[in-house]
Amino acid sequence: MTAEVQTRSDETASSRRSPWVAVLVILAGNYAAVLNVTVIGVALPSVDEALGGGEQLSVDWVVTVFLVGVVLVLPLTGWLADRIGRRKLYILSLTAFGIGAGLCAIAPNLTLLVLGRFVQGLGGGALMPVGMAMVYDLFPPHRRGTAMGIWGIGIMAAPAAGPPLGGWLVSAAGWRWIFWVFVVVAAVAVALAARWLPEIGHQEKRRLDPIGWALMAAGVMLAVVGSRQAVSWGWDSPTTWIVLGSAAGFLIAFVLWARRRIEPIIELEMFAVRTFGMAMVLVALMSIGQFARLTFLPIELQVVRDLDAQRVGLLLAPGALGVAAMMPISGWLADRIGSKIPATIGLAITSLTMWQLATLTPEVPERRIVEILVIQGIGMGLVFMPTTLAAMNSLPARFVAQASAMNNLVRQLGGAVGIAVLSAVIVASVGDVRPVGLSPEETQVAYNRVFVMASWSFLVATFVALVFLPGKSEARRDQDARAEEADEMASTGS
Repeated sequence: MTAEVQTRSDETASSRRSPWVAVLVILAGNYAAVLNVTVIGVALPSVDEALGGGEQLSVDWVVTVFLVGVVLVLPLTGWLADRIGRRKLYILSLTAFGIGAGLCAIAPNLTLLVLGRFVQGLGGGALMPVGMAMVYDLFPPHRRGTAMGIWGIGIMAAPAAGPPLGGWLVSAAGWRWIFWVFVVVAAVAVALAARWLPEIGHQEKRRLDPIGWALMAAGVMLAVVGSRQAVSWGWDSPTTWIVLGSAAGFLIAFVLWARRRIEPIIELEMFAVRTFGMAMVLVALMSIGQFARLTFLPIELQVVRDLDAQRVGLLLAPGALGVAAMMPISGWLADRIGSKIPATIGLAITSLTMWQLATLTPEVPERRIVEILVIQGIGMGLVFMPTTLAAMNSLPARFVAQASAMNNLVRQLGGAVGIAVLSAVIVASVGDVRPVGLSPEETQVAYNRVFVMASWSFLVATFVALVFLPGKSEARRDQDARAEEADEMASTGS
């Protein structure tokens, strides 16, 4: 590469304070970004009632445009982190997130609210990958799994807190207070980050690849929008197929473009490392199955059992807490015995519990569903951090920020593909994702087919993890390589 390379590790700042202080500061912003995704759902009816009348925009765009902002900024995150530094990017992202929340809080109409959500998405989209990269770099290689697992507790617990918190705020103070809370959290987090975050990690003055960024961003954005809007547009609508076909075309064009560039926006040579490439395959397979649960199980509970959104949120919360509880354990295990064993066991558990969701009937008690979801959460908690750690430990330090961004991009793409395919399965069975005029038994059969497919997705992932993720000796080799790399950087002062 022709770019000037600088690797900065602020030893003096880091030595004066515990890295756990920085982790807590990073977690504050990341928790808000994840909470933001689920807390808004229960407020949509109130938003529609207050601002929806006479607007051409649908209130659904309050959710969709946030995701558009996320996927637009994700391909840039690695480049920005390397170019301006992770600490600065984290503070800028928090600031954008808070400004977007402020616009939403004062929005007099739906158009300005959607604009604010877009700005929130731009900030929130960068927070997760840069936060993960910073936590990874704060600790030596043999402690990274544990550290990232503890950081992951908050990330996985946040979705469970969203619906009840949103419901309480809407009832007690009104929907605008959801956004005022995020303004305050972002302001406090920015102040803490400015005071306590060190500048760490690889820095590199690569030139921007605007064409590569545009191709990747357009492909992922169209995939996300197309998958989310396909139900309202209709699967037989030309619009649906034009959007999804264009998404595939842009992504193929990006791959062809990036392979010819010396300094692409995302360096695809990362995928030449077998562990990283197969870990991304696992992330994609898991995302397909995970979005089946996150997207279609709440709908199933509402349609088949006639439960309200708040009741559904309470039923799903224990599963999310199960994931959170296992995160530090799985990270600790990955540090010591490698990622293969915890990830394989976790994927097998998840596949089995997805199959159990595929055998539900309307008569199954709610308590049994909660039990399945808790066990499923334990399985998923055994998978997430070992897979991420294996991917990032397999690469040299200069790829860390890009790898973190790619992990989030693949998750978004996998989720988009999963939603599109699984929605098509339901529509083909009963005509609509939220069918009306059918018996609970007929509707249940359609949703069960979704979870059969999710179960198979996790089963395939189980065999991929068993064959390709690193065991104890391979994990130790990668840890030693990263430690030697860090020692060399420290000795040369680079």
